[in-house]
Amino acid sequence: MIARCTGQRGLWMTLYLAYAAFSNGWWAYRSIATYLDLISHRAPGGPHWPYLLLGLLSAVAVVAIVGLWLLRRWGLYLFLACWAAAIAVGIFLHLPLRAHLLNLVTLFLLYLFVWPKRALLR
Repeated sequence: MIARCTGQRGLWMTLYLAYAAFSNGWWAYRSIATYLDLISHRAPGGPHWPYLLLGLLSAVAVVAIVGLWLLRRWGLYLFLACWAAAIAVGIFLHLPLRAHLLNLVTLFLLYLFVWPKRALLR
């Protein structure tokens, strides 16, 4: 079954999902490490919970990417929910416009790779 999905997924979607999985895994680690560092040093400069939330969202996005890897519809919906929540947390943290534009590029790439395969999602 997995071999059949690999052929249906296509090279570019496979490369995109591999990059997204590694990237989200890295950001999950960095966000949670930042949160733990802020907690251990009792940094008073604002709330710490957004960093923990970003780490958890990145970890859940890795699960969503596995769902997309297996061509599951729930993977797409979970990834979009994680993406929307990450945008909201980024706005709360006053991230620069560049970060939000990169998130939109990520969403556009996901659209380009998943839209032709939408009939295969189950």
